[in-house]
Formats: sequence, C-alpha cells, structure tokens
Amino acid sequence: MSDNSQFVAESLAELLVAIANGVREAQEALSQMPALDRLGRPMPSYHLPYLDFQLQVDMDSTTSESGARLLRVLPLANSQKTTSQQISSTLSGRFVAVPPGEGLPVPVLQLRAERVNGVYQLNVQLNNSAGEVLMGAAVEINLNQAASLSLSAVDGVNLTSLKNTRLQQALVRTDDSGRASTRLELDSSLPAKTTVVVTAEYGQYTASISVSAGAQA
Repeated sequence: MSDNSQFVAESLAELLVAIANGVREAQEALSQMPALDRLGRPMPSYHLPYLDFQLQVDMDSTTSESGARLLRVLPLANSQKTTSQQISSTLSGRFVAVPPGEGLPVPVLQLRAERVNGVYQLNVQLNNSAGEVLMGAAVEINLNQAASLSLSAVDGVNLTSLKNTRLQQALVRTDDSGRASTRLELDSSLPAKTTVVVTAEYGQYTASISVSAGAQA
C-alpha cells in the first residue's frame, strides 16, 4: 500500500470510529432512561440494533513542504506551498450491535410479589436468554428506600424511612427450577399509600417491583 493510500485509509478509519462512538453514546443515553415511572411501573426501553450509513466524501490529500500530510475538505489558503490530490469516494456499510455477552446466553432475572395473609411473598425466577434454568445461583434482595420514599411522596406520603419494614432473607439461592423466595414484612404503621420498591440483583442484572402498604389484609 502506498503512503497516500495508507494515509487515506487511516483517515477513513478515524471517521468510522467517530461514527461508531456516536452510536455508542446514543445507546448509552437511551439506556439511562428511567426503568420505572413515578408509580413504579416498568417503562419501555430502547435499543439500536443496527445503523446503515452511506458517506459521500470529497477529500484533498495534502502534503506541505515540510512533508506533513493533512486530510482537508477546503483548500488551504497557502496552496502554492502544498501539493494535493483530490479523492472522491462513496462509503456505505452497517454498524451492527453485538448482543450482551457477545452472543452467548445472558441471565434473565424476574421478580414478582404475591400477598399471602397480609405478608408479601417475593418470588425470584432466574433463567438465561436461551431458556435454561440457572440453579444454585445467589440472588441479593434489597429494599430501595430512596425510590420508595420518592414514589410515596408523589401520593402525599412524607416519610424519612420505611421504619420496621424488613426482608426475611436478603440473600436467596435458586433451586433446581431456578426459583427462590423470601418474605417482605411491611410495618403495620405505614400509611396506606406508602409504596415500597424492592430490587433483586444477580451480578450486573437487576429486577425491580413496587408494592403498596394499602394492599395489606
């Protein structure tokens, strides 16, 4: 490959990298959208599976007297001291998003709540994206106090803590069917419109639900 060809190839490579970085930053912005609305309901998420592009580029490969090479769009004012070669090119292609896990199955964590005799039973289901059960996996259950107080305040309930609300177990382990469960005991003195947000975490994967103190029997 000649020096000029190498120079142009490197310049186009930088342009493609800049476009790819823009796509990545756009996806990061979309991924930062809230997972829950003000009532604790799941919000839609967005993913950019691919981006088709076509670039029509007119470039000047310019060499100054000192031997420095520049890629320019507009001619330099001091053109008598440079030599240039104009290059017209059409470049098209597709950026394709690589699935999480580089195409390998990734964990799918689900968390549900069921009210039994005035106490919430929290049920965890852990599979992977291929439908396989993940057995013997440790899943951490937490109360999201900040989110709980914020959502409760929307309904006019002003609290500084969840008082004596507690989880029976903060760490559960899935059985042969990928399931695990624990109990959430709400403080009976909490106002009826109190919203409690609970999260389950398995590595970097999380699931959240919200329950209401007013739903107690």
